[in-house]
Amino acid sequence: MNREVIPISKLEMNRGQVEGLPKNPRFFRDSRFEAMKKSIEDCPEMLDLRELIVYPYGDKYVVIGGNLRLRACKELGHQECPCKVLKADTSVAKLREIASKDNISFGETDMDALLNEWDRQELQDWGMELPEEKKKDPFKERFDAVKNEDAVYPLIPKFDEKHELFIIQSANEVDSNWLRERLNMQHMKSYKTGKVMKSNVISVKDVREALENCHPQP
Repeated sequence: MNREVIPISKLEMNRGQVEGLPKNPRFFRDSRFEAMKKSIEDCPEMLDLRELIVYPYGDKYVVIGGNLRLRACKELGHQECPCKVLKADTSVAKLREIASKDNISFGETDMDALLNEWDRQELQDWGMELPEEKKKDPFKERFDAVKNEDAVYPLIPKFDEKHELFIIQSANEVDSNWLRERLNMQHMKSYKTGKVMKSNVISVKDVREALENCHPQP
């Protein structure tokens, strides 16, 4: 396999023009493609370290490995690219194998080690796709940190899924106070959420007892 620096005008992306070799299946979202362009622009030496793999086809060369790099180089205004040139008698079966294996990543990245030991912004600038950074939820952190004895509104345990839940919504304080008084809920445990000022929980047994003991009101 020879190494040559070939003018971009003589390089063609794999569009299925070689009989028996399907077109290149790889694509990038716009953001990933822009990241690749930036990576090549910032570190063009990588093109010398990882050349395009090309196959002679007429008076041109079809790119077997590195189609997206070729597209990025064109948009960046490069006039030539370093290439490894396959022999003209390379079988189509071998071309398919090379094209497929060039797109396979056999290793797995230890994301925990990567994000702990490497700079996230640098990795993204270099074109590496990273999982979305988990946004901190200040309310959840405060909520999880509160203990029963410290809570202004004591926390309640989570109900098991076998329980049935009834929700009574109150849009104003007058109605809320009426219901608390009616069901003797003034000292009941409750909790706050980010969207609800105060949530109250009472068992059906306690509701039944409150209703049985309270006097009918006009």
